[in-house]
Amino acid sequence: MTGEAYGTRGGETLKRRILSCLLGFTGAATAGFWILFFAGKIQATETEQDEAFERAFPLADSWMSAACMLAAWHLWKDEPEGRFFGVAAGSSLLFLSLMDILYSLENRKYWPLDKDRFTMLLIHLWTLGLGSSTLSFFWKRIASPLPRSLRGGE
Repeated sequence: MTGEAYGTRGGETLKRRILSCLLGFTGAATAGFWILFFAGKIQATETEQDEAFERAFPLADSWMSAACMLAAWHLWKDEPEGRFFGVAAGSSLLFLSLMDILYSLENRKYWPLDKDRFTMLLIHLWTLGLGSSTLSFFWKRIASPLPRSLRGGE
């Protein structure tokens, strides 16, 4: 199946492999964060409200993490399942980053900008950028006009 899912022209293989690595890293890092968080090794909140907000994310982050790692696996192997998991990962990354960014802006979590808040901002921008880039990568490869039989009226 190698070379069939995304094409082998030009730099396609390199782009696919880079995206695979970025998604795999992000999925593994997210899983690692939650392991350390629940082991009490990471203090990621400042207030009870922040703690409640943070604890609302493990299930959604688990889905995103799994989608990222599965997309990475299938993209690396150039398998068509990578398309499904890639779109799932990209949309999950985008949704979760927007939730985090809006919460942080509404609750002034980026100001004053210290080391921890800068790290949080970088993570939010990373997930926003990777989610958008992942969706763009797949949109360019799967978007096509509807078949004539599905256009209706023709």
